[in-house]
Amino acid sequence: MLNDSKINLWARGVRSSLNSFIGVLRPVIGKIRRRRLLLCLVFCGGVSAVSFLLSFLIRFELSSFDESIIAWDFWFTGSVALVVGVRLIFFYLFRLHRVTWRYVGVHDIIPVFLSIIFSTLLLIPLVLFQWDNFFPRSVLIIDAGMCFLLIGGMRFSYRVLDELLVSLGAEKQEKVLVVGAGSAGNLTVRAMLTRGLTEYRPVGIVDDDPLKIGSTIQGVPVYGPISSIEKVAQKTQAQAIVLALPTATSSEFYKVVGTCKATGLILKTTPDLKQILRSSNVVTRVSDFRLEDLLHRRPMRTDVPEIQQFLYERNVLVTGAAGSIGSELCRQIAEQGTAHLTCVDKDENGLFRLEHELKLICGETKLTFFLADIKNMDRMEELFTAQRPEVVFHAAAYKHVPILQHHPTEAVRNNVGGTRNIAELASAHGVNNFVFISTDKAVNPTSVMGATKRIAERVVRSCNQRTATKFSIIRFGNVLGSAGSVVELFLKQIRDGHPVTVTHPDIERFFMTIPEAVNLVLYSATMGQGGDTFILDMGKPVKIAQLARQMIRLSGLTPEVDVPIMYTGLRPGEKLYEELWTDQEKPSPTSHPGILIAPGEDALNEELREEVSRLLAAADSNDKDACWACLLALVPTFQGRTNGEAALPPDHPDESNVS
Repeated sequence: MLNDSKINLWARGVRSSLNSFIGVLRPVIGKIRRRRLLLCLVFCGGVSAVSFLLSFLIRFELSSFDESIIAWDFWFTGSVALVVGVRLIFFYLFRLHRVTWRYVGVHDIIPVFLSIIFSTLLLIPLVLFQWDNFFPRSVLIIDAGMCFLLIGGMRFSYRVLDELLVSLGAEKQEKVLVVGAGSAGNLTVRAMLTRGLTEYRPVGIVDDDPLKIGSTIQGVPVYGPISSIEKVAQKTQAQAIVLALPTATSSEFYKVVGTCKATGLILKTTPDLKQILRSSNVVTRVSDFRLEDLLHRRPMRTDVPEIQQFLYERNVLVTGAAGSIGSELCRQIAEQGTAHLTCVDKDENGLFRLEHELKLICGETKLTFFLADIKNMDRMEELFTAQRPEVVFHAAAYKHVPILQHHPTEAVRNNVGGTRNIAELASAHGVNNFVFISTDKAVNPTSVMGATKRIAERVVRSCNQRTATKFSIIRFGNVLGSAGSVVELFLKQIRDGHPVTVTHPDIERFFMTIPEAVNLVLYSATMGQGGDTFILDMGKPVKIAQLARQMIRLSGLTPEVDVPIMYTGLRPGEKLYEELWTDQEKPSPTSHPGILIAPGEDALNEELREEVSRLLAAADSNDKDACWACLLALVPTFQGRTNGEAALPPDHPDESNVS
């Protein structure tokens, strides 16, 4: 019996010979392929003639003559041209020449079947009219089945032979064990058998469905339940595991991951089946296991009519465009048919990278990249005058809590002053919609960052009362994968072999993927009527310690054994639990299940607007004491410490100190 290496060597030899032969004929093949219609008609015509001949031989039991009536070859000679001609007309009408043989599937056989059926229905009266009632009718019936088997069989044979040679002749293949024998598992195996993923070879499938155990999918055996994966991996000599379980619940998924971890193999996963069906390039992608898959968030729709209608042919401006949220905003906005997209950021390198990316994907959307700081009012005035935006998404902000705790004046100048600049310019230049990206840290803030974002919310709400521009606030929690996020930190620590650092065993945060957060931001913008505070449904909060353990496990390591977890204590301005709304804000559901709307607190009155001006003046003069006094006046719920103690973490939430 041949082993794998001999089979692969033989297959490579066959492929090499075929490639050499094809190389000689390549000029001729190229000319023939450019005449696809002619090639198809010649092939189908020849097959139709052969099928018609075989039908007569079968009808007359392989005899040259029918002794009872007349020589059958007389009927064949007289009718073959008619039959072939009618068949070719219907083959052309059903566009058989447009089907690629290499990727032929079940749906491609349907036009073959229909063309043969309709041509046969037309041939019966034509043949009987020509030869009266002497022509054997059964010949046409036999011919229909014979022609279908020959054309369909030859097309499928070409695909099977091509896939077999590709699979057996691959230079180096990674043996893969697939978890899940459902629709996603079937598509995963099929993808690995195509030319696009020849570096992977499916050697087995495991699934808990007893009816599937012992069967095969695309020729790959289903060995047994998921609990036996370690034994199956040893038996098949698998080198990696692919999880094809997009509909599994979080608890089921964690259990499977734990079982797979015992094998010590590389762990990969496939996308959601709905994503596979929506995108042509996702089917052949087997990606490394991603943390986002553990959140099990709602499938995100990108073809939302409300968003498309809101942004179509409009002039849109995005501040903080080079950041995590801002760059994703630009990507999704560019996909909606926006007429003009202006990207503003003070990060030169980030803006450079964004420009190169968007120019590849944005199609007919006009792009403008503006290097500027939102704190510079003159520069922002120049921008609004030149670009005349209709919709503004204000995502620019300083966001790192511990850093801003030590630099309160910079936090005030950027998060409050920059927001006031953009909001006032939007009012002055007749912007239709202004969307401010806020954070859960603005609710009962214990940090300078949260306090400045809370004040910025009130500044935006105040502008809504004095202008026709519709100002909306959108508030949500942490996003996975953002620059400097806890996920990025944990990954680096695990890869470098360092302990994973968590501030507190009980600390927890809300998490959402960046694409989903931005998609909900865009949908919220379509509902904004002015003065709205939209809150994104972040699901249940996630304990950071649990997140760290899961990331360690998914890296093939054991928490507290291979990678220790160190608790470092709360950082300046940090609190254990985040909130998405205050006790006074009672959010209500909207037409979208992932978006809530809250009334928010009152806007700034004249006295508080003057207090904001004093706050900004103190920040400009670097007067920290005056800054703290103004922060406390503007944010009564501020729970942080002041002056020299500001760098210390807050007390326990039940013993918050407001000084």
